Amino acid sequence: MRELSVDRDKAIKITLAVFIGIAVLFGVYSAIAYTTNPTSTKITYKTLYTEKGKLSHVGFFSNETVYKNETSLGYYPEKITRLIKGNYNYSITPETGGNYRAVLRVDYYVVSNKKKIYIMNTTETTWNGEFKGSFSIPVTFNISRMEKNLKKVREGTGLFRANANTYLSVEVQMAGRAPFTHRIELAKDTSGMLKLTEPTKSYKKVERYTNTTVNSLNFAGKDVFVSTGRTVFPLLAILFMMPPLGFAYTHREKKPKDELKGLRKFIVEGVPTEVGAMDPVELNSVEDLEKVFDLVDKPIVHYVEDNQDVYAVVDGELIYEYRKPLPQGGKKAN
Repeated sequence: MRELSVDRDKAIKITLAVFIGIAVLFGVYSAIAYTTNPTSTKITYKTLYTEKGKLSHVGFFSNETVYKNETSLGYYPEKITRLIKGNYNYSITPETGGNYRAVLRVDYYVVSNKKKIYIMNTTETTWNGEFKGSFSIPVTFNISRMEKNLKKVREGTGLFRANANTYLSVEVQMAGRAPFTHRIELAKDTSGMLKLTEPTKSYKKVERYTNTTVNSLNFAGKDVFVSTGRTVFPLLAILFMMPPLGFAYTHREKKPKDELKGLRKFIVEGVPTEVGAMDPVELNSVEDLEKVFDLVDKPIVHYVEDNQDVYAVVDGELIYEYRKPLPQGGKKAN
């Protein structure tokens, strides 16, 4: 019978160890699942084509004391600048064919209540044609002639506050694509300087690609989705941990209640000299011992006799004793 009991105990211990090991394994996989993103998103970009338009320019002056003819400037002095000549260059990569149209215009206007009222629109020059990959057109801003025309408009209309808006407009058309438009204005600031606004423009057509992958974990040679693992692995870890926890709870050591807990600090170890010299008064319960202690106000002496814990209170010629059997195994009570 003893052999069977030992084998049974070993089998229980092995079974519990296996359950704990499996629970730990699923706990580890739970941690891995919660530290791994369920999905991975990869974003890539692809440039389909790139367009660029640029006006390179130089100035010609009525006075070359400071600036020589064919000098390229960011700002040109209006009073001495006669012409601004240049080339407008357009290119597209990779090469594609299309059509272009460009126009150099001067719009005359007056401002009324902060609103522009156009008097006359004139076209100085136009260009159009087909191209393959790139094209170039010569552009001339004749400042002297534009000033004369503005004077004629002012005199002809009597609107001496009239102004001119001069600009180059370029539009490129290709099949299946949005048109490329570029507007370059000849602007004049209050200091009397001329400037060509936005002489360079670029456009890049980019497509965005998003690729989403569902991540998985390899468990026992099989792929398990991370989202599934976040639910399944913790549940299995709990299920396999429940038997060991239940066994530990039901077999935990049950310590007997210490009925002398409230008197421990008043108990001393030793054997009263009166033991054997007088008949003791036997107490039936701890409550009786506590009452005697309260009435006599003497220490409680503890010693062991005949496999019993003896708690004695000596009061003159009387000795009060409370006896209780030693715990199983014959160990002395603390």
